[in-house]
Amino acid sequence: MSLIRKIFTLVFLLLLVIPAFSQITYGVRGGLSYSALIQKIEHENKAGTKAGFSIGGFADIPFYRRFSFRPELSFVNQGGSFYSRIDNEIATIKNKYNYYSIQMPLNIAYNIPISGVKMAVMMGPTVDYSLFGTHSAEGVRKDLVFGKDEIGELKKWDIGVNMGLVVKYEQVLFSINAVCGTFDRRAVKREGESRLFQNNVTFSFGYIFP
Repeated sequence: MSLIRKIFTLVFLLLLVIPAFSQITYGVRGGLSYSALIQKIEHENKAGTKAGFSIGGFADIPFYRRFSFRPELSFVNQGGSFYSRIDNEIATIKNKYNYYSIQMPLNIAYNIPISGVKMAVMMGPTVDYSLFGTHSAEGVRKDLVFGKDEIGELKKWDIGVNMGLVVKYEQVLFSINAVCGTFDRRAVKREGESRLFQNNVTFSFGYIFP
């Protein structure tokens, strides 16, 4: 069984078992994201950034004192830019990427009540499945074909490390969330090229259903 299938199976089992002894709350959120494709050039990390958005729904499942399990399913616009290495030289062509993914953060949250306001810090893995998008260089734009083993294409899957802060007041929340990808996103890496990672920071407002 693949790692991705195991993760989905675990989430499904948790959603079946945990409701028997806890009170689940549900919510939606949406906001702006700041994403970057990061590569290492001459021993320095270089980030090509772009603005995007993220919308999603989540559940909050208490399981021990102030701890809760918070799975989410979101639709994310991300991407960025990077330079390719050709013949051991940095090319002057800048590659720009704009694409859309389904993300599933699986966070453990620690909830801190502060005089009417509830704060939570959370952390966990995030599964990222890329759907569709475009990439361009020298004014030429092409559709991305995720998972295709060609130069310029990106891998379909990513696993990220997710960290976040949530502030809740009654039914309204504000959150700051960061996802750091751990998989090399290049479908094909030529000799001399560094690995390429996708990172995101998202600022969201949301609503928790009573």
